[in-house]
Amino acid sequence: MSAPGRDIAERYPAPLIPAETWLPVGIEDLEPAAWEALRDTGNVAVVAGPGAGKTEFLAQRAAYLLQTGLCPWPQHILAISFKRDAAANLGRRVAARVPEHASRFASMTFDAFTKSLVDRFAPALPSDWRMAEGYDVSFASGSEVGAFLNDIALAAPEALRWQVSRFQPNRFLPGVIGHYHLPETVPSDHEIDAVSYAVREWWRARYLRPGTAQLDFVMLNRLAELLVRTVPQLKNALRMTYPTVFVDEFQDTTSAQFSFLTSVFGKETAVTAVGDSKQRIMGWAGALPDAIKRFTRAFNATPYALTWNFRSSDALVELQHVIASKLDPAAARATSKATAEDGHTPAVLWTFPSASREAGFIADWIAQDIAASDRTPSDFALIARQKIQDFEPRFRARLAAHRIRVRNDDARVGKMTLQDLLKSETAGLLLGLLRLANEPHGLAKVWRDVSATMERVHAATDDDTARQRVGEELASLTTQLRTWLQTHPPATTMAADTVGHLLGLVDETALRRHVKSAAPGEDFDVVIGAFKARLEACVVGAAEWGHVLDEFECADAVVLLTAHRSKGLEYHTVFFLGIHERQWWAYRNDPVEGASTFFVGLSRAAHRLIFTTDQPDRTGAIADLFAMLTEAGVPEIDQG
Repeated sequence: MSAPGRDIAERYPAPLIPAETWLPVGIEDLEPAAWEALRDTGNVAVVAGPGAGKTEFLAQRAAYLLQTGLCPWPQHILAISFKRDAAANLGRRVAARVPEHASRFASMTFDAFTKSLVDRFAPALPSDWRMAEGYDVSFASGSEVGAFLNDIALAAPEALRWQVSRFQPNRFLPGVIGHYHLPETVPSDHEIDAVSYAVREWWRARYLRPGTAQLDFVMLNRLAELLVRTVPQLKNALRMTYPTVFVDEFQDTTSAQFSFLTSVFGKETAVTAVGDSKQRIMGWAGALPDAIKRFTRAFNATPYALTWNFRSSDALVELQHVIASKLDPAAARATSKATAEDGHTPAVLWTFPSASREAGFIADWIAQDIAASDRTPSDFALIARQKIQDFEPRFRARLAAHRIRVRNDDARVGKMTLQDLLKSETAGLLLGLLRLANEPHGLAKVWRDVSATMERVHAATDDDTARQRVGEELASLTTQLRTWLQTHPPATTMAADTVGHLLGLVDETALRRHVKSAAPGEDFDVVIGAFKARLEACVVGAAEWGHVLDEFECADAVVLLTAHRSKGLEYHTVFFLGIHERQWWAYRNDPVEGASTFFVGLSRAAHRLIFTTDQPDRTGAIADLFAMLTEAGVPEIDQG
């Protein structure tokens, strides 16, 4: 039986707006290319560079299609992202723009979508591929893959042995398993080549055997593709349910994901792919070269380029174009739409004689800048190519002298990074509950966020009665938790006891079930373990719970992170640390992906970009990076 709220929505769909009179929702206007792409009802490939506002574009396209009826009720739009936080962010943006249509916009990760198909329809798999006793999500390490390849090479038929021995462990899963279309029947010995032999043995080792199968997301993707290809009714149902599909960050699409899209939505579906090949930094994880161009050809898509940059100043946009043109000579020149700030040197290269001098000078500079402006520590980011842990002790000590905190988003907390923990919906729920209990007034946004999460956990988002019940339970829960916190000061309370009490108040079974369905790949116990570890570190020396929670989030801090982890983020001032060969030793192995990583890191800056180096020699492996800065007119200052 449907929920009451859902029945009402289905009986009374929202009134439609004529397409010719539709206007953007919540913003003033769109750039001309965005208008053209938005109104195109076919397949479109949208190139959106740094600061182009691709999330807003997708939200506006969703609003346009839903409000005009071009995506007719009761059909849905499916939005696929590569990261859980990106999927959640887009879902929230659409809900804010068109709340009356939010239930018809499904935003999830690629992995969540393919896993959900396997979970629901696995019994319909061809008989050779039906699992015996269910599965666990499990990821093989590089050493495990290497050992497997060595074993099967020794056992391979003599005619295949040399070819099998050539498979590389780091490329085997994305490039071989992910590229292979599973046949309806498992290949027999007389019909195999080196690839099908290796693939068959991998599936036999982890899936086609007694007991619980061990599947990673590449394998789940292949099973989902096989399902759709061999069950026409499922393919037709998906196309009828989702006549419109969005795929974000398309430059990171893998071979497995691309073939899945082609199998499921190759016809009769309008697919919008958004991405930027210049920001392709996931090649090591199997991202296809020229994925957007491949999509344009395979789906006969119309290409559009968004050229407005809402993040960076004119000068920084010009610098970005110098690097962008090295990656793509045909790259369109962007136009800055950011509010300009006077009094800044937009980009500069600082040279230092030592790492100690670098940390001390930058810490003093940040402190002075904060004192002379209305900026806060969170306006500053310290970005490096890798080995963030090498920078943390120096910068933490030097900034602490100015009472400025540092948050190392790359730090390990339990079995997670701090960035991943802080992005986890489960961690956000627990932290939000603690904040509401500790501070009962003035946290309206926290209340809304926690309430929304609990509604999702209890499947109450489309039922007004159920939502009211969740609200009442939340009020009771925070009251009980507040009483407990008042009698359990942080200095004398174990983190494990606090988390245990929290989980005793919430419905842990429902929370586990929600995480398993909404965040496949996120291990609930790993998140809880990381949450305990972070809380344990933050209670040391704390007299009040408010201080503990502030330290846990460390929201008002200078952020230290890798260029990879900075993707999608922006800061007023970015320090790109370590432009030297110790950081960029791998550049010579793949200059294109190295330059893309350089581009991603520097394009996080809105107003100021400061590169640092201790390398006096401008030749050698990373001469290209220094040459780009010189071509862009970036001045160099010796801060010795």
